[in-house]
Amino acid sequence: MNAYARTADTYLTQRILAASPEQQAALIMEAGQLHLGRAIQAMTRNDLVSAGSSFIRVSEAIVEANLRLNREDGGELVQNLEKLYNHWTLEIMEASAARDTRRLSAVAHAMGEIRQAWEQHHEKKNGAVQLAAFQFGDRVV
Repeated sequence: MNAYARTADTYLTQRILAASPEQQAALIMEAGQLHLGRAIQAMTRNDLVSAGSSFIRVSEAIVEANLRLNREDGGELVQNLEKLYNHWTLEIMEASAARDTRRLSAVAHAMGEIRQAWEQHHEKKNGAVQLAAFQFGDRVV
């Protein structure tokens, strides 16, 4: 990983730590998209070591998103997100084994849609500029 990529990862981590739970969920999706994009690029270069490292990071982002779901209060929405995250995990494993960048790009696109939904939820809940108080590790939904 080059210096720019390390700096981008550090910056994203700092943004996650300073965000509301909804913003954290959006940033986790951003991290997933970032690493999935890196994996796709590495696959096109036939750099399987870098692709593998990026796939691990994508998987970590999906696991983190899943762990943050509020299963006590989230109801059907949380159940649907959990199914979606599990689907992504399987799709990434199968598509990476088949070297199918089209399928991987579809997952990255879906992550972007979920990211936008979390951002919109945050804006509706807190206003576009107001920052909510939070505790690190707060659950979302």
